[in-house]
Amino acid sequence: MGCCFSQSAGPNSPYPGGIPNASARHINPPPLSLGESATAPPAANQSSPRRRRRRDRGPLDEHINKPLRRHVWASVDRQWTRKELDAERAEYFDTRVTARPEIWQTLHSALQVLWEPPTQETSDSGQTALQTAQSMLTAAEISLPTGNMVNGAYDSLGNYYALPEWVIADPQNIVEHDHDKDGLSGDDETQGDGEDGEMAKEGRGKDVDDGEQIQVRARLSESGSDIAVSVSKTDSVRTVIKKIATEAKVCSLATSSFTAPPWASLLFTQLTSQLSSSKKIRLAYMGKVLKENSTLESQGWQEGHIVNALVFNR
Repeated sequence: MGCCFSQSAGPNSPYPGGIPNASARHINPPPLSLGESATAPPAANQSSPRRRRRRDRGPLDEHINKPLRRHVWASVDRQWTRKELDAERAEYFDTRVTARPEIWQTLHSALQVLWEPPTQETSDSGQTALQTAQSMLTAAEISLPTGNMVNGAYDSLGNYYALPEWVIADPQNIVEHDHDKDGLSGDDETQGDGEDGEMAKEGRGKDVDDGEQIQVRARLSESGSDIAVSVSKTDSVRTVIKKIATEAKVCSLATSSFTAPPWASLLFTQLTSQLSSSKKIRLAYMGKVLKENSTLESQGWQEGHIVNALVFNR
């Protein structure tokens, strides 16, 4: 009649047991069943995304350092002589002003060991020199990223030191003797430290022509004193350096003949000590070290300008 027990069993009954028809179906379709593999819980190794392991590159404050090895090369655009190479190497290290001077000194000392040719006493093809240079670099905490000094060196503070290949090693096609080239090399005169050789050169110059005389004023790097000398326009920088040294000594001797103020005596004492036999002078102009076998004017110097006289230890 209207209670829950009154169920219709006719063909239109929505309940089971009746004759199935279209109206007796479920309104909503049954849910799709998933496979067991989809409903299974994820494995333990797939619970989190896979992480890529980074390669341990070491501490950031530790520089790459490879063992020292020799650099082998051959000159293409220039024919080097032994005297030219020695002179330009000395000039290169005398003019290094960047980074730390003690590191430049250590690099120079290590290279001097490598420059020495192997002797008959050491039959190790230069391995002893290589080990000695390596120990010097290690003691100064100098690192070589590639082991070849031509690619530069770093100190413990990260400063970079660039070294050209002609400083690091001799070229394979070096000319050991200057007479192998046409004429004499300009650096032949550089090695003429003997008084006889210099006097002969000066004598030859006087016999030819003294040329037009000019005044050159040089300022010493350590004391700041000015020295004025009279030279010929055709005189080389080497001759100018000799006259500067001679003039400084003459001034020092002149002050000893009369009573001078204490500051003057101290000044000339410093001047004389700077130009002693243990010192050498290089002239610089406009930030560039002048070549000793050329004249002042050929290297851009103008009359009336002061040149810097850089005093170094031999």
